[in-house]
Amino acid sequence: MDIRLSAVTVNWKHPEDTVECLLSICQDCPDARLLVVNNDASETSSELIRSSVPGVEVIETGSNIGYVKGINRGIAAAMEDGATHILIINNDAVLEPGAIKAMLDCMDSHPNAAIVGPKTFYYGTDRLWFAGGTYNRLVGYTKHPYMDEIDCDQAGERKVDFITGCVMLVRAEVFECVGLFDDDFVMYSEDLDLCLRAEAVGMGSWYTPKAMAQHKVSLSAGVGGSNHMTPLRSYYYARNMFLVIKMRQKGWRKFSQLAGQFMVTLPYYLMMIIMQRSEGAASAYLKGLWDGALWSR
Repeated sequence: MDIRLSAVTVNWKHPEDTVECLLSICQDCPDARLLVVNNDASETSSELIRSSVPGVEVIETGSNIGYVKGINRGIAAAMEDGATHILIINNDAVLEPGAIKAMLDCMDSHPNAAIVGPKTFYYGTDRLWFAGGTYNRLVGYTKHPYMDEIDCDQAGERKVDFITGCVMLVRAEVFECVGLFDDDFVMYSEDLDLCLRAEAVGMGSWYTPKAMAQHKVSLSAGVGGSNHMTPLRSYYYARNMFLVIKMRQKGWRKFSQLAGQFMVTLPYYLMMIIMQRSEGAASAYLKGLWDGALWSR
């Protein structure tokens, strides 16, 4: 199969990190088409990106249209150009050498592997941030197993419930079959939603430790390098799980997962917010919970 790979990322306020991200892709896959959706209205961002990364294509939005709408605009441009595989990557992530080949090899080894993600470390450390995602179908709770552990190859290549949108390689057929990311999410949980939609039509999500990346974590939320519960993150964490459950679950699982948002995830995240002493995060989480409970399409 002739592979035509496009890499898509969204820039907002951190062009220097976007440049580092793009250069890591260039080094790993020189033939990749690079697409940056620029949500930053500042002209200096585009100028820095274009001058630092030869051949990059910058799609200007003129304003911050949100992460999901931005990444969808880049995916649409890649699809129009005939991409067979699309690398979705956060602009605060950096690929390590050989990552793209390892993800493609994983797809070749597993016929139903349509979405593949790498072992991802906190930037500049040997601490794991992502090694495959799990989704608890009883209470509607997601988890990154092994998060914060020192890497010692504890997570092998396997099928998982979801791949984080921080770095995911996606066959173009996925978007052709189930559509792009759902822009009702704005940010957070859109990756889980895509993986669930793909799973429903027999397209699996796979994790491979043979591919590696580093993540600066939450620059767009204002707390690079941490999993701190800011008000922005808290709101969408609470709200968006309701969207996933209401759209993708049925019967008793839907009921049990909706109940789980109040009985399990609410106390868990409120305790985290209290321990982190994050000002405004508790009220933002409760507002997200309320908006999610009332949300309908």
